[in-house]
Amino acid sequence: MKRIILLVLIVVGAVSVFANQSSGGLKRYAVFVGSNNGGHERVRLRYAESDARAMAGVMQELGGVQFNDSLVLLAPTSYDLETAFLMMDRRIRQAHADARRVEFLFYYSGHSDERGLLLGEERVAYADLKSSIVDMEADVNIAILDSCFSGAFTRLKGGTRQLPFMIDESIQMQGHAFLTSSSADEAAQESDHIQGSYFTHYMIAALRGAADSTRDEQVSLNEAYHYAFSETLARTQTSHAGAQHPSYNIQLTGTGDLTMTDLRVASCSIILGEQIDGRLYVRESMGNLVAEVRKVFGTGVVLALPEGRYSLTLDAEGRSWVTNVALGSGMRRELGPADFQPIGREPATPRGDAPAIPPVEEAPAISDTGDQPPVSYEPFGFTLLPGMPAAAAERTVYNLSLNLLVGSVYGIKGAQLGTIMNITEDKLTGVQASGVGNIIEGDLMGLQYAGVFNIVGRDTTAAQCAGVFNVNEGNASFLQAAGVFNMVSGTFGGVQAAGVFNMSSEKLTGFQAAGVFNMAEGPVNGAQISGVFNTATKVSGAQIGVVNITEDVSGTQVGIVNISSGVVRGAQVGIVNISKDLQGIPIGIINIVENGSFRTSAWYAEQGMGYVGFEMGSRHLYTLLYGGMALGERPSLYSAALGLGLHIPVGPFFVDGDLSAKASWTGWSESELAQAFDMSTVSPVWPSARLMVGVQAFGFLGIFGGVMLDATIPGYTAATELHQGSDSFTMELWGTSVQAYPKLFAGIKF
Repeated sequence: MKRIILLVLIVVGAVSVFANQSSGGLKRYAVFVGSNNGGHERVRLRYAESDARAMAGVMQELGGVQFNDSLVLLAPTSYDLETAFLMMDRRIRQAHADARRVEFLFYYSGHSDERGLLLGEERVAYADLKSSIVDMEADVNIAILDSCFSGAFTRLKGGTRQLPFMIDESIQMQGHAFLTSSSADEAAQESDHIQGSYFTHYMIAALRGAADSTRDEQVSLNEAYHYAFSETLARTQTSHAGAQHPSYNIQLTGTGDLTMTDLRVASCSIILGEQIDGRLYVRESMGNLVAEVRKVFGTGVVLALPEGRYSLTLDAEGRSWVTNVALGSGMRRELGPADFQPIGREPATPRGDAPAIPPVEEAPAISDTGDQPPVSYEPFGFTLLPGMPAAAAERTVYNLSLNLLVGSVYGIKGAQLGTIMNITEDKLTGVQASGVGNIIEGDLMGLQYAGVFNIVGRDTTAAQCAGVFNVNEGNASFLQAAGVFNMVSGTFGGVQAAGVFNMSSEKLTGFQAAGVFNMAEGPVNGAQISGVFNTATKVSGAQIGVVNITEDVSGTQVGIVNISSGVVRGAQVGIVNISKDLQGIPIGIINIVENGSFRTSAWYAEQGMGYVGFEMGSRHLYTLLYGGMALGERPSLYSAALGLGLHIPVGPFFVDGDLSAKASWTGWSESELAQAFDMSTVSPVWPSARLMVGVQAFGFLGIFGGVMLDATIPGYTAATELHQGSDSFTMELWGTSVQAYPKLFAGIKF
């Protein structure tokens, strides 16, 4: 419930904040890309993909980027990136109808060289990347590249390494802003100390409020760049790779200040009082560094943060202080020097000739002294209810915890077993099993099993099995199995299996199987199989259900209704297939392709039969549906056919060929239809083929002629009134005798 309330507050706040920039509102779209793999010749990065997730998180939280208006691509191919650009371009074009200003943000963290981004063994040239960004129909396009030699991207049009730019606030602003983490001939660096790249690390701190020099609780692009530039340069001056100089290229028209984040929409925040002076490190409860702030005496700083528990370490003049803060929804906690407690530093001596690293370059870990007690370990614990028979020491990790009714512990390395409910405040490594439910506020590495539900607050590696539902608020891998539903807020790799539905919020690699529906808000690399419907932003694999909906498909959709709002590279198999662009095979009765073809044709064939048909499909492959009837003095005769065809244009001429399943009948009475479609002996449906040549006239009218073959397979298909004539011939196909009856025909199509 708290998360739902928080989401509502964020949305309402974001609308009110950005509404002042235009009466129609500001709409911001974004693509965040992280790729640790730069090819076999380069060292694999450790933090590029987590940097992309972190940047997406802060922009969705504070930057006006709605979750459904952004894509997070982890280890993508060049095709994935191209597809993402096409998808966002379509959304941006549609957004102009409702928004007076539309912005597009592209962020990349990974390997690159002097020529382009390196996605595994593939290279995306800077020129192509820049073209894809500036061709977006947004009013303002922003690109942030955190990679080696990325300054070559800004240098394409004279970007220089210098102090940041200034822009004022206006909804009339148009153009682009490109920021890079290094110059054209420098390496971008990441660090195990901060668990990320220097530039992104300081850019995120800037966006959370560290860069708010005007104290208006809004961070402009100017402020964010200036802070990231200064901090990155200062931090890398003594590194082995040398100083790293971020650069930029700005081409914006109009007056205005480009706001990147608004701190007023944050769910909660920490206010650093004016008297605090030094370098501050903010870590969340798992010890991960959230922000690093250079706090100057005499100025206050507002840091916008999500709900949670934080440890703040302050370094100044060779000494350190620490404080712990718990933030709930709507809280604004103000801190002063009196809130910090002094801690000692562990002495260290450099080896050999290694230079001493100044205190400003260290990101110290949370100390186990001060207000936070140290972690203790116990082999066994037993509880009836939390605090009974005796309250456990804070931050105690058990190897085995038995809970008769409900039990709550700090951490588990082994097993937690209970009859009703188990609660673990931090990480659980091992097994958690209960009769009703399990809750882990931190990470799970192992197995959760419950009769009703399982909830994990962060990442899961292994399995969640529940009688009703599983919820994972972080990333998950391997298995989720539930009687009703599974939900994952982050990326998922493995198998989701549920009796009713599965939902994943980001990229899914693996398999979703549900009795009713599957929903993937990110791309799917694998398969979705359900009893009713499947939805995803992009599918590389298969969607199998009654109704399948996605934007782009590289693979197959199999169902009664298949819908792709983007490009289909593969096949759509169903009764109704709908796509914007089909580069593959449509197999269905109705195939609607926005960039394909829909043709109506009429023709006359020998033996006095007239036909009307519809061709629906891609530019070259089509589904054919036609019906015919006897004309003139011929006795009543009707026919219908359904088939597949191939269209080959050659300048103004074309060649078409198709193969259909065809049937005929002599009347519409019940007895006539029963006789025509009697399947007691042989099939009433037989094969029929057409081959024609034609010419396109006046740009819309096609005139064609050719030969139609109505065929019968003796002993398998019925011989009807259409199987007549002395010109028939017999041929062998795959060892089967086929009797064919050719007829000439001619007609028009439009």
